[in-house]
Amino acid sequence: MITAQRILDELGTSAWSGFSADDMIYTSTDSKQALTELNRGLRYLLNLKDFPFRRKEKQIETTSGAEAFTMVDGQITGIYDSKTLSELEFIGDSSKYDKEAVGTPTGYWVEYNNPKVKIRLYPIPDGVYNYNIVYNQFQPVKDKDGKRTKYEFESEADTLNIPANLEYLFMDCLVMRVIITNMKDEQDENFRPAIDEFNEYWRNFIKACKPKRQNNRVVW
Repeated sequence: MITAQRILDELGTSAWSGFSADDMIYTSTDSKQALTELNRGLRYLLNLKDFPFRRKEKQIETTSGAEAFTMVDGQITGIYDSKTLSELEFIGDSSKYDKEAVGTPTGYWVEYNNPKVKIRLYPIPDGVYNYNIVYNQFQPVKDKDGKRTKYEFESEADTLNIPANLEYLFMDCLVMRVIITNMKDEQDENFRPAIDEFNEYWRNFIKACKPKRQNNRVVW
């Protein structure tokens, strides 16, 4: 598992980074600045696409009269009946719907005015139904025990919350992203080479993220 400290070490020893390896001790001033940049880059890069590894599922079971469920920690992509696999319709504006209607759920909306954001089923379930909530998670960091996910690195032992086979490819992208951000001056002779290097790293990462390898066809 790649830790925050491991990435800081990589940044400190990378050409063009502007950081010194000796200053990448986690509690130092320079390392705190570098960590801030890493967290910004982390959030930016992993929110550029709906990567397959961000996909999560949560199962819920209704009871008669249970109209709302706790919102998942992410962005819903669909809610499906566990048996029939039919998808519930997303209701963006619920103002014209009868909030007291009871029956077999056909749709849902998200209540943001609730103190705790809730998923509201429509109509209110009249019995037991099982659904799978499919969503994208936005927490790219885990604590050292892997039990809690986070939105950013908070300690040197925190690790990347992505599949192990993608960690090193992503670290290359993240480090180069920070290097480019710190350059700031597009007239720097290293700026364009750094951009080109990042683009190559990013293409490799995107290719590895695909769940199935697709071979290019060659036509003679």
